[in-house]
Order: sequence, then C-alpha cells, then structure tokens
Amino acid sequence: MSVDGQEQKVPAYINPGALSWTAHSLLGLMKREWERPLLPEEPSMAPLAKECSQRVLVVILFWTLFEHLMDQFFQTALNRLPRGVGVDLLRRHQSIGSRMDRLYTMLFEARIKADLDTLGHSAVYDHLQKIQSRRNEFIHGNAEAIDDDLVRETVEGLPDVQAAWVALYNLRCTGDPSAPRVYEDERHREFVRQNERPSPP
Repeated sequence: MSVDGQEQKVPAYINPGALSWTAHSLLGLMKREWERPLLPEEPSMAPLAKECSQRVLVVILFWTLFEHLMDQFFQTALNRLPRGVGVDLLRRHQSIGSRMDRLYTMLFEARIKADLDTLGHSAVYDHLQKIQSRRNEFIHGNAEAIDDDLVRETVEGLPDVQAAWVALYNLRCTGDPSAPRVYEDERHREFVRQNERPSPP
C-alpha cells in the first residue's frame, strides 16, 4: 500500500471464519486426497490395491474432522458448568462413542439420534455409525473395510454431516453469550482465560 507517496509492505490479515483452523486444514487435506490422480497398479501391489481403496485417507481424515467438531461441541456445551466439572467429564468420557452416548444423554436428557431425527437429519446418524464401524475395522486389521464405495459415500455425505452438526450445535450450544466462538481452539481459549483482567471499579 502507498503511505505519503511511499510503498509500504503491510502483513496480510485474515479474519477468522466459522471453522477452526484445524477443521479448515482437515477439509483441505480431504480435498487434496480426493482430487489427486490414482497411482497405476503395480503387479507387486495388486493384492493390496484390490483390498484397500487408494483414497483410504479420505475416510480417516473425515473421522478425525468429525471428532474435532464434536470436541468443539462438547467443550462449548460444558461451558455453562464450572470449569473443573467440564474437564472431569471430558476426561471420564474420552472416546467419541462415550461422548455421543452417555455424556450427551447426561447433559441434555436426550439421545443424539433423537435430536438428529427431530432436526431432519435422520440419515446422518446411520451414515456416521457406518463410517465409524468401518474405520474401526480398518484400524484393527481389515483392509477391505474402507473400499472405494465408502470413500465416495463419505465425500458425498460431507455437506449433510456439516449441516447436521450446525443444526445440533444451534440446538444445544447457541444462546450462551459466554461460550467460546466455534473457530476458537482450546489454546486460544486458555490464552484468553489466563489474560482476563478484572473490570475496573
């Protein structure tokens, strides 16, 4: 930019959006993996290629993204409780399965499936259950669990999952003015907490 007739370099500044940087990065990695050309099948790799999709990382990255989004969801939902209570509940319910089942029911006296049904996202719950099950099978040694069909379903279902998460977040988390913004990660929240200053009298 020009200041008093002289060109000055100004660092670029980007306002945070509706997603955390982690979510943005994971979506970018999914896109890159989905669009990259497939490798030619080599004779020595043929048995593996027939069992496991070359784009298996799309599913792994998607589930990482979903766990990250649900972590944000529960961090915000627990914001109304004393911080120690929230931290302890998250420690007791560390797995995504436990959080979506027991912790969700404990906090809202409702089942997450029932909420998704009410919000018009019934198919998303079954979709997530399928991906979680197949992903777990893959992790435990079944390479065929993540095939090309599952990769395609994961990509095609991504907009519906995102819409369902936003609807669920609005239903259960929106309305608390002290809740952190959805794009703020835990390090940013901790920084804000440590640098809060009491209001002057």
